[in-house]
Amino acid sequence: MSETIESFLTAAHRTFVEVTRRAPDYFDGRPLRASDPPAGSARAVAAALGVRLSAVAAREFTAVDDLLDRRRHAAGAGGTDRADQADRADRADRADRADVTRDSGGSGPAGDWERWRLRQDRRGALRAARAAHLARAMDHRVARHSGRAVRYRAGGRGPLLVLLTALGHTDEVWYPLADRLLPGRRVVMWDAGETGPDGQTWTLAGQLADFDAVLAAEGADRCDVIAWCSGAQIAVEYAHRRPAAVRAAVLLHGSYPRAGSDPSSAYERNLGAVCASVAAHPERAARALRALGGEAVPVPLPRDEHLAAVEVLARTPPGLDAVLRRPFRDARALAGYSRQLTELWRRPVPAAAPGLPPLLSLGAELDRVAAPEPPAALVPLLTAGHGLLVGATHYSMLDRPEVVAAVCGAFLDDPHPGPPAADGPREVLWSTAAAPLTP
Repeated sequence: MSETIESFLTAAHRTFVEVTRRAPDYFDGRPLRASDPPAGSARAVAAALGVRLSAVAAREFTAVDDLLDRRRHAAGAGGTDRADQADRADRADRADRADVTRDSGGSGPAGDWERWRLRQDRRGALRAARAAHLARAMDHRVARHSGRAVRYRAGGRGPLLVLLTALGHTDEVWYPLADRLLPGRRVVMWDAGETGPDGQTWTLAGQLADFDAVLAAEGADRCDVIAWCSGAQIAVEYAHRRPAAVRAAVLLHGSYPRAGSDPSSAYERNLGAVCASVAAHPERAARALRALGGEAVPVPLPRDEHLAAVEVLARTPPGLDAVLRRPFRDARALAGYSRQLTELWRRPVPAAAPGLPPLLSLGAELDRVAAPEPPAALVPLLTAGHGLLVGATHYSMLDRPEVVAAVCGAFLDDPHPGPPAADGPREVLWSTAAAPLTP
């Protein structure tokens, strides 16, 4: 199918929104570049986004331009998950289609690219609002075991999908992704356990017992799993101990114990040292909080356009500080989190074993929290390979939920060996044990 102005502008709008959320003035004086854009695209981009479009060779692309190029040639991927398909039937979209019919004058989908952009923004705002209120729409349920009550959320019908969050975090990190995965699935999620019934730090054994309790409360003996950050290692442990209980799992931006020869991020090394110190000496927690610091104030972007493009994409999405810094909210929380993380990271990655379910790993090219590549000990377990989200951060489930949902949905629908790359988003680079990613 030939590329249209509207399909090109849809990819440009996604890229524009992602970049300007992090740096509202990024395109002040910086163009958006594309090779062979459809005729009329420059006028449409200027009218809709207020950005200058330059037609250049791919060798001149910045990281931002490369992201646009991947999206425009993705054959419709990245925005076609089942939840988006359902959206097209709702009242807001019917109203939008009525606007298109009334306004069409031949110059674009509504005869007015600025109004087209406003409609896209409205759809995005409605989607974000729906995700933000997802917790209210889901059932609030309780699973009990060993004197402990695990409060979890559940919604939808179909195969059971567990969203397993990182230590110290709440299920709030899952809302945008859960909203897209709910159609056709029963989705459950809960806050990572911090303390047990007697106030003791909740260890890995406790996290696994919570998992068992939720499955029992749901009356399920099998589930799919998507796990994030330190939750990914918990998911691997659970799949290793209960292989019959896990049908398939996606490990999203996993943070694992690493041997000295494994790549690790500077953040992982620093956090590991701080947590080990606090776990051994809890009285150091208050001082450690000061060392970890508060929310980073974005520094000015580099003058070099290529460096600026990388830096803007690597920034943490704004407005998430309270969610992402929850393990560091006070000294007591940090002391408990330090004990949990230190215990987890001291455990080696389980060895490959017969009956282990299909595992898919997803990392992020610009992850500055967890290393983008899995440790060597995990690679033999990744029967579905490892994918790298281009230009993405540790928080892709919040910042690119449509892409993560497309990849996870394709894999969980058909969890066969090998990556679900045939018709997936071009924003993901795939590797297997036999064909590793090259930097």
